[in-house]
Amino acid sequence: MMARVPAALCLVAAVLLRGAASGGASYFNSQNAYPSYLVGQACSGAPYGYLPLSCGSSQVLSKVEVPLPRATNGPNLCSVVVTAQVHETLYTYQQICVDVYKCGKNIYEKECRLQCMPTNKCTSNVRTDTTTRAQCCTGFQPRPPPSLICSTTSTTLPPTFSQYVPVLTEPSGCPVAIGCTLYDCLKRQNLTEFLRLVNISDSTASGPNATTLFSLLNTTDSKITVFAPTNEALASSLQGLVLDPVLAGNIVRNHLVVGMVDETQLGNQGKFTTVGGATLYSTIVEFYDNINFIVYTTNPYTGPSRTDRFINGAQIVVKDACYFRIDACPGYPYLANTRQSGQLQIINSVMMPANETIAQIIFNDPRFRNLSDALGNLGILNFLNQSYPRTLFVPTDDALIAQLGPRLVDCLTLAVRGPLNNLLLFNLAEGVEYTSSLSRRTYLYTMLLSYTNVYTFPNGTILLGSNKVQIVQPNIPASNGVIHIVNGLAIPPSFNFGKCQQLVPTAPPPTPAKPLSTLLATPVVG
Repeated sequence: MMARVPAALCLVAAVLLRGAASGGASYFNSQNAYPSYLVGQACSGAPYGYLPLSCGSSQVLSKVEVPLPRATNGPNLCSVVVTAQVHETLYTYQQICVDVYKCGKNIYEKECRLQCMPTNKCTSNVRTDTTTRAQCCTGFQPRPPPSLICSTTSTTLPPTFSQYVPVLTEPSGCPVAIGCTLYDCLKRQNLTEFLRLVNISDSTASGPNATTLFSLLNTTDSKITVFAPTNEALASSLQGLVLDPVLAGNIVRNHLVVGMVDETQLGNQGKFTTVGGATLYSTIVEFYDNINFIVYTTNPYTGPSRTDRFINGAQIVVKDACYFRIDACPGYPYLANTRQSGQLQIINSVMMPANETIAQIIFNDPRFRNLSDALGNLGILNFLNQSYPRTLFVPTDDALIAQLGPRLVDCLTLAVRGPLNNLLLFNLAEGVEYTSSLSRRTYLYTMLLSYTNVYTFPNGTILLGSNKVQIVQPNIPASNGVIHIVNGLAIPPSFNFGKCQQLVPTAPPPTPAKPLSTLLATPVVG
């Protein structure tokens, strides 16, 4: 026995069933008393005021791309106006049957109707349509959402990915170039200065079998990653230099890393070898909502959580900027399936890797003669000659004497070495921290297994430690890290100088080269 349906529900069902369907005329009769000859006959199915659906058969008459403003839309987003001749879709009457509950009889009966519905066929009617939409400019696509970012072993994206345009708090646009080779992506990204260096380097190559940078980049099986500086960064760094083929080639090779390096591999203390034989180190700085990362100001970071990535101090401004597609290759569709064979990371400065270690630079610089002797006696100099990435904050001999006084320096370096060892470890950090990443931090974990404060001012001045020593010569690259020259040692609060304690000067700690009012004068941007 079927359960009885409430009368109110029956009334609603009857009204819904008999309501005119949107999209065109319909016939309905519970006794199937509609003209049967209408089934399959053409009808006018478009709702009032709308044109019939366009059919698959069309001829594009024109396609115009107009780049949209980058500031509000992100990179490489265009307004695309397409004018095309299209055939109209054929609409026919089609029979639709449903089971309807009959309240009085307490049974279900099949009722059918005719509905004017679109088919998969086209009519002979042709019209001209013009459509305007915002989409990626030709040759570009958006970055994938986090759930679709490729792993290090797979670079396959779903076919519908190119239609995805993420909606973020900041305009993301379409930063990823589509290409068949890395050279294609460099051209699409308009990295003309970097390509100019490639051409200068290859200008002396001769013979059909000569190895050139062009041949290295213009292959579907490159297995390298290009860290390409922006045009502005290269023009600024190379201003005044005479670029011969050797120098141009060395610069390019120091920006080519062996193997595929995507965003996920660029973490803290990442280590990479360039085609030129240099070593590069990556660093990340993570931001979270409402973290006040610039001190001495009332301007906390209030943007969305994000991770900034750096390599040898250069910030990666467009991550994973190249995506390989087989249909971008000239031989398509006759080529075998291609695969992601390299990667492109766009950076905001030029990297100048060094050949000497931190220990070698300190030992060979006469400004650190006494300090390097002390470092050697403590075994720290040998430690700084190893390949592990380190950041050293070091004062010159004169700056150390000005800070501590000659008697205390002699006591620490000649008589009691334990406190000096701890002081030097407090000014040494793991990883490679150029000022580009250091300025985004509020503290830094040191080799003394404790934190030192980092104070960054709007004009770029950086102070360290509770006694606020200042970086006076930043970013001296080494093959195993980076050196910052400071105007004194950062000293932990309540530091114990041991038997040298009575020699500690009562003079105030080093002060910034400029007064605080000057440091705060420049407004914070962003």
